[in-house]
Amino acid sequence: MKKLNILKAIVDFLWIFSMPIVLIIIGISIAVFFVDLNDLNIKINSIDFDNNTPLSKILLSIAALNYLLIIAALYFFRKVLHFFIRVKIFEETVIASFKKIGNLLAISGIISFINKIYFQQKISLEFGLNQHLVIICLGLFFLTLSEIFKIAKNTKQENDLTI
Repeated sequence: MKKLNILKAIVDFLWIFSMPIVLIIIGISIAVFFVDLNDLNIKINSIDFDNNTPLSKILLSIAALNYLLIIAALYFFRKVLHFFIRVKIFEETVIASFKKIGNLLAISGIISFINKIYFQQKISLEFGLNQHLVIICLGLFFLTLSEIFKIAKNTKQENDLTI
């Protein structure tokens, strides 16, 4: 239980410090369309940003909003940890939260992969850990975990009914 409390404290810490970042991300993604960016030299992950085309502005906003998906997944993970600390493991809320976390992370990984393809103008095979693939795999892991918890909940209910 001590490890769970430490994990909850770390996730709460990340959640608290991500709140100002949410406001900044929303502000930047809206400001991109209304502010003239021609004089600025913007680099994202060492990639030059072409600020003349509307598609680039849309993809920049989507990339910024993509971080909001990860922060939303963090919120649902906090919710799951809250239920775990109260020893309510097989609640429907936990199962639904795992599914939401999985969907959010999978969508986030796919969006970041598409943005990488657009901004770098290439597709490359990398050996080692590819962050886009890791996020997609984490999403699929949480979706699988949701299914496992659903099966375990049904099995627990059947077990409770058996005398």
